[in-house]
Amino acid sequence: MNYEKKILNNVIQFPGTNNPKLDEREKEVARLLHSAAYKMSLNDWDKHPITHKELSALSNYGEAIEHPPIVASRLISVLATSLIRNSMEDLIWVEKKEKVIFLMTKKLS
Repeated sequence: MNYEKKILNNVIQFPGTNNPKLDEREKEVARLLHSAAYKMSLNDWDKHPITHKELSALSNYGEAIEHPPIVASRLISVLATSLIRNSMEDLIWVEKKEKVIFLMTKKLS
């Protein structure tokens, strides 16, 4: 089974302290999530790819985010299209690999 690596956040906020690294990290996550939502709110939303960092932020914090329905549906569409495309690329790669192996075994016999 393939597990996607979660963004590790080793920055801890202790009560009564100010931690600029934590503030910086929270701003970066908010920027990534806003960027993905903004892309999906545009009229030509299907022309704007979601970056790997945006996908990681959505993966780590997506369950706690509320998007307008149109943005949420577009995100679902983009993610589903990406999954299908990646699955097809994997399938094509496997078929090519099997064909090469078949041709190699045929040549050897």
